[in-house]
Amino acid sequence: MENSDKLEWIHPDKVMEIHRVKEKKKALQARMNRSQFKNTTTLFTPSSQLHNDAKFTNNLPPKRKNPFLKNESIKKLKESNLLELDASSDSTLFDLLNLKPSEITMATNHNKERKFSFASVLTKLDSPDSIPEREVLKGEKNIPMDWTLHTKLRLMSENAFDWNVKLKTSEEASSTTGFVRCLDIGEKETTLDTSPNARFHRHCLIWQHPSLPWLELYPRTVDKATSSMFNNSTVASNQTMKDALYKEWSESFRSLYHLLRARQCPYFYVCANPFTALFRAAGICGLSELHALLTPTTRGFRQALKQEGIEYTMPLRNNSQLGHEISDSTVGKVEFFAYNVTTLPHQKKKFDEEAETEEKWLQSLGVEESEIRKIHNLQTRLALEKECEQDSEKQSLIFVIGIEAQALFNFLINCKSATTTVGTMAGIPPTLLAPVAFNGATLKSLKVRESEVLIDNKKFHSLELKGPLLPHVLPSLCSLMKSRERQYFSVSCAQLLATTSFSKAKHGQGGAEPREARKLPQSVFGQENLTDCGFSKELLEHFCNPDPARIQVLENLKFSNDVYSWT
Repeated sequence: MENSDKLEWIHPDKVMEIHRVKEKKKALQARMNRSQFKNTTTLFTPSSQLHNDAKFTNNLPPKRKNPFLKNESIKKLKESNLLELDASSDSTLFDLLNLKPSEITMATNHNKERKFSFASVLTKLDSPDSIPEREVLKGEKNIPMDWTLHTKLRLMSENAFDWNVKLKTSEEASSTTGFVRCLDIGEKETTLDTSPNARFHRHCLIWQHPSLPWLELYPRTVDKATSSMFNNSTVASNQTMKDALYKEWSESFRSLYHLLRARQCPYFYVCANPFTALFRAAGICGLSELHALLTPTTRGFRQALKQEGIEYTMPLRNNSQLGHEISDSTVGKVEFFAYNVTTLPHQKKKFDEEAETEEKWLQSLGVEESEIRKIHNLQTRLALEKECEQDSEKQSLIFVIGIEAQALFNFLINCKSATTTVGTMAGIPPTLLAPVAFNGATLKSLKVRESEVLIDNKKFHSLELKGPLLPHVLPSLCSLMKSRERQYFSVSCAQLLATTSFSKAKHGQGGAEPREARKLPQSVFGQENLTDCGFSKELLEHFCNPDPARIQVLENLKFSNDVYSWT
């Protein structure tokens, strides 16, 4: 009992360690004995000895694994072959990396090739040459130009905007001063407030005439419910009020056109109930002369233009409809000025010859002149019906340039049909919209609403602008968003459908590139001449670009990875 009390407890690991030390000593002694034997006898070891050594080594107890060990290095896992994945897991992971396992091989020590497992691919991907190429995002560095008028615009971003609808006194004053004086408060050093809120609200202002608080003069569309309430309005029944409104409107229209001629206004819109006109200064879109577009039109309106001697083109009209326009001599003479002068004289001459031949042939058959006139009248009526099919459609857009734009201005300022006589807008002249101040203009502000929306259980910050959104607003806001280093944002636009033709007409020649746009120096000179129009250098370069491909109708716009994509 006394001896047993003196015995000390030995940990099993220590016992095993002593045992391993003894075995190593025995193995070392055996190797030393074999080396001495080789030096005295032969260089080869007997197979029996090797068998005994292997047997001795195999008799060693295996290394005990600690079941409580939590962290092991990747290297030990690889060495112990514990990082093996089944074939299905490998194929799934290869698909995620856009790799094909059959294409990735590895040479073994026997110069044979075998397929990689995902474990071996991890080591292979460490080298730069083995990294798969990422798909290049398609997009453009610059936003396209859209001449379509919009009624609503929504900005959406994952991050909160740097601006809101609540303005401080200094922000409201600085944004108004910057817009009225055409100052870029974000680029130049001024004493004005240059906060993001002030810079944002500078782009939410517009000049408009007339401005009647009880009427929404943009867009010039009236619903039936509202129309029934204001059919007998005070303005419509009071000739004195109508004359006063027209007189003020004429002065404002004239002032705005003179600013355009002096290149101190880049463009402006005339929004009437039956049509919308866009006047653009010389240099805009690379065109060397002042020009205008008007849509939609009717045959009666176009006939009135022809009677005033105003030459125009219809860039969105199909060439197949040309023959129907000149089906008799009267219509042919009138429509002569509406198309390319290099092709029409030949077609008109050919038509006259055919008409004269047909008339002689009918007379030779004994057909009376009264019947011949009926045939001609029928042909004329059919041609007019064919012409009227495109009335009030996008194809009815007309384009004038140079002195014809001056004639169109004179025609519109005296056009009685531009002011409707019925409905809510009875007696109200067309709405003038411009990005710069003019005589009689009223400073109007867009309605801004801030909110948060959930899309696929993900929160987005939304900012909605409502009102007359002119073409310069969208590129200005996108430039402001980029300056705030925002990585992603999207824009949705609600269009005034009647004005999409302005963008589809490109530079006034449809899809064709105008002759003036091919000369780059002219667009450069035009840009330099428009330095006082109120636009920044970057924005002016955007509007003076002579490339027709840059003009697109925008509905949705996305900015990601420093490029724009749109639909």
